[in-house]
Amino acid sequence: MVSLNYLTITRPDISFIVQQLSQFMHSPRHLHLVVVRRIIRYLKGTSHWGLFFLTRTSLTLVGYSDADWASCPNTRKSVTGWCMFLSSTLISWKSKKQARVSKSSTESEYRAMSLACSEIIWLRGLLTELGFPQNSATPLYVDNTSAIQIAANPVFHERTKHIEVDCHSICEAFDTRIVSLPHISSQI
Repeated sequence: MVSLNYLTITRPDISFIVQQLSQFMHSPRHLHLVVVRRIIRYLKGTSHWGLFFLTRTSLTLVGYSDADWASCPNTRKSVTGWCMFLSSTLISWKSKKQARVSKSSTESEYRAMSLACSEIIWLRGLLTELGFPQNSATPLYVDNTSAIQIAANPVFHERTKHIEVDCHSICEAFDTRIVSLPHISSQI
């Protein structure tokens, strides 16, 4: 299973299923072994897939974040997911169950935004060190308008006290123009 976790570094297409499977490492069942074998067959059949960097594109960082509110049927914890693109090439991604149960979809989305925002700040610093500074705010696309409004509004309400630390980090990044928060529809 550890090997599959390492494979997610270069194969984002298996990130979600490996994250789901990792929850059962302490007491795996036969079904989990069947899933591992299926993943290995999938990887063998798609070994020619990989990440491609186009040579003539501007190196602009773009992020997307989302959360699947209360999706775990056992704990009702949400799953966070985010991905970062440099131009049109996927360079960073994560799919992980959140540490706490969220009381609303907005709270769940906001926690996902906070993690994605932290990754953007780190990637912007790395790109600057490599000689590719990001001169404008990095767009972080989010599908929850309530979460965007909380980040854009510096007034903290009684209902957002439990996510106050996340609020401060995102608001600071938004106010200093490190990130912008455009809305993206969740409809296909």
